[in-house]
Amino acid sequence: MYRKILVAFDGSEPSKHAMDIAVSTADKWKSELVILSVVPRVMMPVFPDEGFGAAPITAAQDMSEYQDKMKEIYAGSLSEAEEDINEAFPDLVVTTKLMEGRPSAVIVEEAEEDQIDLIVIGSRGVGGITGWILGSTSRRVVESCTKPILVVK
Repeated sequence: MYRKILVAFDGSEPSKHAMDIAVSTADKWKSELVILSVVPRVMMPVFPDEGFGAAPITAAQDMSEYQDKMKEIYAGSLSEAEEDINEAFPDLVVTTKLMEGRPSAVIVEEAEEDQIDLIVIGSRGVGGITGWILGSTSRRVVESCTKPILVVK
C-alpha cells in the first residue's frame, strides 16, 4: 500500500513518536523509509532605527556559527536515529535527508519530488509558537500538501 514513507524528524518527543509509527508502518508494508530533518534557517533581525539592513558584521558571523551548530545537532540526531533503526530493522530500506529551509515547505516539496505515498509527522516539534491544535509546521503541511498525512501525538 505504501511504497515510500517520509517521516519528518527534528529530535523532539512528538517527532520520535512519529518515527516509531513510521518505522512500524514501513516494516509492515515493506516500504522504503525516508527520514527528513529540516534545519530552520536562522533569521537576523533588522532594526529600523539603525537603517535598512544595519547589523554588525559580528552578528552575521554569530548567526552563521549558530546555523552551523544547529545543522550539527540535527545531523547527530538523524544519524543516531538511522543507526537505531538499522540495528532493530536490518531489512528496512532507510534513506536520510538533512536540508535547510522552512520545515513545512521543504517537507511538502520533498514529498512531491520524491513520490512519497505517506507523510508521518509529529503534532508539535521544536518550533516556536504553536497553533491551537497542531504545531505550526504540521498544520502548514496538512493545509498545503496533497499527499496522505498521518499526524502523531
